[in-house]
Amino acid sequence: MARRLHSPRDMNPTDFDRLVARASDPRLIPGIYNYCDGRCQRCPFTDRCLSFLDDEDAEPRTDGTSRADSVPSSLERGLEFIAEAARRQGVDPASVGAEPASHASDEAYERHRDDPLVVSARRYGDLAWRLARALAPVVAARGDASVIEAIEIIDWFSSMIGAKVFRAISGKADRREPEDAVQTDFNGSAKVALLGIAESRVAWTVLMEKGKATADGVPAHAVRILDALDRAVRERFPHAMAFVRPGFDESGVRNGRRQS
Repeated sequence: MARRLHSPRDMNPTDFDRLVARASDPRLIPGIYNYCDGRCQRCPFTDRCLSFLDDEDAEPRTDGTSRADSVPSSLERGLEFIAEAARRQGVDPASVGAEPASHASDEAYERHRDDPLVVSARRYGDLAWRLARALAPVVAARGDASVIEAIEIIDWFSSMIGAKVFRAISGKADRREPEDAVQTDFNGSAKVALLGIAESRVAWTVLMEKGKATADGVPAHAVRILDALDRAVRERFPHAMAFVRPGFDESGVRNGRRQS
């Protein structure tokens, strides 16, 4: 069935003007939010991230959800922003994205989703998510801080790795950016996936240490899957690790140093 975009709600004109003004702030790091791991509480650049600052200004959550849970609302605000910009240009926002997605687009989505690399990343994510959720209450009861953190890391990246791999695969297939270029979105997405794989691998090894929860050999199996994923991603995206992520990899702001 063809997919159809919903019409965005009206954005308050004052909010629109505020976002435009904020986006022009020279202290902000353009695009930093596209290639981060989403763990804002650990990030030294939140005061220079438009996405974080905009989310902070949104209505506070009272339902106990996290910033990760607010991604759909953030996307909705993005659509609202585009709609308001269209109105100011005299374009009917209801006509934006009103046409059904083409059959070719649906086929491309399914083809990318069935790519062996995407399938492998998704299978790893399912395994990691199930185990992390099962072990979380056990390790919490034991109170071992290192194991608790390891489980949190495994859980956090269980979905992100697959999502970034899919974005990299589909982005490269779209051929909108030179395949041999380094600073492309597909290389940036692949790099975030590789960094998540590396951090997850370390977390699994914590569970393999003597006296830790080993889950009947599952951690060792997960590490083997991650090793295979790492090799496959690097083979498909040989320039990924050379991609310079805005802020995080740039000279002058690397290692958490903030520019004024």
